[in-house]
Amino acid sequence: MWHNGLIYKLIKFKIPNYLIVILINYLRNRTFRVKLNHTLSDIGSIKAGTPQGSILSPLLYTIYTSDFPKTNQIMNCFFADDTAILAQGSTINYVIHTLQKGLNNIEKWCTLWRVAINTDKTHAVMFRKGTSRKELNTLSFFDEDLTWDKEVK
Repeated sequence: MWHNGLIYKLIKFKIPNYLIVILINYLRNRTFRVKLNHTLSDIGSIKAGTPQGSILSPLLYTIYTSDFPKTNQIMNCFFADDTAILAQGSTINYVIHTLQKGLNNIEKWCTLWRVAINTDKTHAVMFRKGTSRKELNTLSFFDEDLTWDKEVK
């Protein structure tokens, strides 16, 4: 989570300035080190994100994603930092077109708010009645073609 973007959104939500200052102090100047066997890495600076396991992290994430793209044709489903978008329709082409428009909007939002997406963990699944031998059009997300999977684990 981009700290300056979060601060902007906290201001937009009219969070009192003294709380924003507390959150800035909480998020900034954090560091980390990695230990592998008996060797310690140099100290690194954490420039984004919230502390894992912190009671505040889910709330800050909810605020940060509160303006995630929404449309009447797509249902957004969130669980922690996982997101699914769902669309339904009477034709496969309509559903694919609707999903692609949604993915395009999400891509713009992620770029604006500096949200990194691992496209290797991004999947497309089609649920439908009956069986169809029709080849499904490809969805693309961040210049990557998404494969159609039968299930996602």
